[in-house]
Amino acid sequence: MLSKRSTSVSFIGILAAFCLMCLLGISGCQGPIIPGQNTLNPFPQVHLTSSNLQSKILLNEPIVSRVGDGQLDVVIPVRNVTASELYLEFQYSFLNAQGAQVEATSGWNTLRVPTNSMAQIHFTSLTAAANFDCTIRQLP
Repeated sequence: MLSKRSTSVSFIGILAAFCLMCLLGISGCQGPIIPGQNTLNPFPQVHLTSSNLQSKILLNEPIVSRVGDGQLDVVIPVRNVTASELYLEFQYSFLNAQGAQVEATSGWNTLRVPTNSMAQIHFTSLTAAANFDCTIRQLP
């Protein structure tokens, strides 16, 4: 037979656990989830031309290194998250430390990204640029 004391301790424990679960549930809510939101693209140098494209590809962090006489070498990994092959175009430009363009903007380059696979955008500056800017769009 349970004593009154053990029953009240059990009830208080259950009540405390329930309150804790409610608090944890409320603290996890941070607003609505936006469909097609790409939280893996926080890279300010890379611009996608449409939100539709944002739901089709994921970008990994650009890999930037120096080569030769200090030229900037950039690799941007692109993952196709759709069940169909994608054809993308990209163009890029290079900037100095103040953000001014130091080389002419490239023409549009084509990139084929197979179904549910990865590909890489790769380009190198002609000078010792400080930063880059890249725009990606989908071919129709």
